[in-house]
Amino acid sequence: MRILLIVFVALSVPSFGQEIESFGVYGGFNIPFTIDQGLRNDPRFFGKFTFRGTPVGFTYGYDRVGYGLLVTPGYMEIGQKFTIVNNVGGSVGTREVQMKYFSVPVALKLHLNDIAFFRLSIVAALNFGYLLKGQETFSINALPSSRKLSYPAGVSVPNDPNYQITYDGVYVPNLKNSVYVSSDKFAPFQVFAGVGFHSDFDLNDDWSLNFDGRANFGVFDPRNKSYINELKNPSAQTPDAFGHPGAPDLYGRRSDAYLSASFGVSRIIQIKQKFREKRTAARKSGVPKAKARKPKG
Repeated sequence: MRILLIVFVALSVPSFGQEIESFGVYGGFNIPFTIDQGLRNDPRFFGKFTFRGTPVGFTYGYDRVGYGLLVTPGYMEIGQKFTIVNNVGGSVGTREVQMKYFSVPVALKLHLNDIAFFRLSIVAALNFGYLLKGQETFSINALPSSRKLSYPAGVSVPNDPNYQITYDGVYVPNLKNSVYVSSDKFAPFQVFAGVGFHSDFDLNDDWSLNFDGRANFGVFDPRNKSYINELKNPSAQTPDAFGHPGAPDLYGRRSDAYLSASFGVSRIIQIKQKFREKRTAARKSGVPKAKARKPKG
């Protein structure tokens, strides 16, 4: 019972109003989701669990009592993988959506507590991303008899003798990281909105351990307008398996989301409040301070 009382008192001790500035590094992982109605309606693809070993980068933090600011520029890679299935539902390969960003997340921290050695905060952030590289690749590795895919109406079949159209599907060749959507089809900038939690545990007066967990949601479609128009307007020059105008994919609005977790270490700089001399009413009015009397003797 006494231990619980000590812990409660410790958690109630404020940080005495000091401002805390910190610089550090961090690394983590994310679980991305590519939300695309076109891919969802295409019988060739099924989303699969995807794990990415980013973000990584640098941190700058500034905290006062009640709130703080956190800036974490770094490298981020997102995009979900999809299983490619044949016309009888068997897995024959992978379609990978991959986008690499230089990102600058700026987060507002609202402290849930202000303990001298531990701070837990709710964070709300905007993440500004500049695209370094984007692409979608196909990898297929299966026996010839298993490589028959059900191309939906409106999706063009490559004009290649290795793609053979039959009455109930299209035979496709084996592929290894074949680029299907190139980097020039993606928008150069993206903005993500994020919410989550952040914690700072001070090991001593100089160093702090940090943990950050967020859910992040893309504001814009990650593809550029010209490619979206190409998907919306099938062309007779790229026919589908039925001889009708086709497009590279079924169109559907796309958005990206990801769950991120990161861990870091920071160097702490505490900015102490300046000392102000306490002035009496007499000194404020200009009356000189009385000198102490010397003892007689």
